[in-house]
Amino acid sequence: MARQRQYWVVSPNVKNQPKTVGDWKKEILRSRSAIMGWSPDDYHGHQIGPKFTNDVKIGDIILIARRHKWEPDVVGFGVVKGRIRERRFPMSGDPVYVRALDPFIPLKQVPKGIPLLDILPSNRAMVQRHPEKYDAHRKVCDWMEEQLGLEGRKGDSETTTERGVRKSKTFGYEVRKPGQVTEAWRREAKLLEDYGRWLRKHGRHLSVLKYGRIECDAWEKERQNLIEAKGSTSREDIRMAVGQLFEYSFQMREEFEKPKKAILLPEKPSPKRVEWLEPLGIKIVWRRGRSFLDNANGQFT
Repeated sequence: MARQRQYWVVSPNVKNQPKTVGDWKKEILRSRSAIMGWSPDDYHGHQIGPKFTNDVKIGDIILIARRHKWEPDVVGFGVVKGRIRERRFPMSGDPVYVRALDPFIPLKQVPKGIPLLDILPSNRAMVQRHPEKYDAHRKVCDWMEEQLGLEGRKGDSETTTERGVRKSKTFGYEVRKPGQVTEAWRREAKLLEDYGRWLRKHGRHLSVLKYGRIECDAWEKERQNLIEAKGSTSREDIRMAVGQLFEYSFQMREEFEKPKKAILLPEKPSPKRVEWLEPLGIKIVWRRGRSFLDNANGQFT
């Protein structure tokens, strides 16, 4: 029988030092991980260290957030990918313990109707949440699963989509054949080419920024627009674009403080599929006939 997925809330205040919370948030977003200050063999403090090591399993969902001044202070959430790792960080020199999250969705606030504050602890580094018992827990956990592309509170399993592509319900990714990947690249390249040509008619120009082995799809220097193109409006493609945009903006943070981020799509997606992007500050650009529209008052069009 498949193991039931578990849900956890981990505080971003890693060393319980208010002055360093901002630094830890940046590191959590950079590493896409949940970070714990309690060690695996420290059984004080509600045994949080051993629980983070042993009770949190691969495939569980961790929400990184805390209750601060009676308001939600949230960083993001994701699926536990691997076992615990010990690391040291320059800001303190002390050891900390890391659980990688993949997929991971950065977040600043949640849509109305999601009772996030109701599930956040007042002063605990980590707590488990129980959607099978409490309505508020269920609403938040169901919402996170939907955003992560998971299907129901189940253990690790695999299904086959109508296209014959294997999809992991636990990790929310698709394993595509090489031909499918090539076709996706072709669609994205054609979409970018058409978008760039359309902008040039309006006296605007796109370029590509490279950082090591990664590069963004499109960069418009004059407007500080950072754009990632996808060949479909699928949940998987949109989630992937979000992660890429946040990585690019992090890499270019020293040169460009706050780039404006958008996902370029071949058609307008359903509002429900992209409503979660608004709190992240990510906009949508889509093709309409031979022109393009956006939901950013023309910032990208």
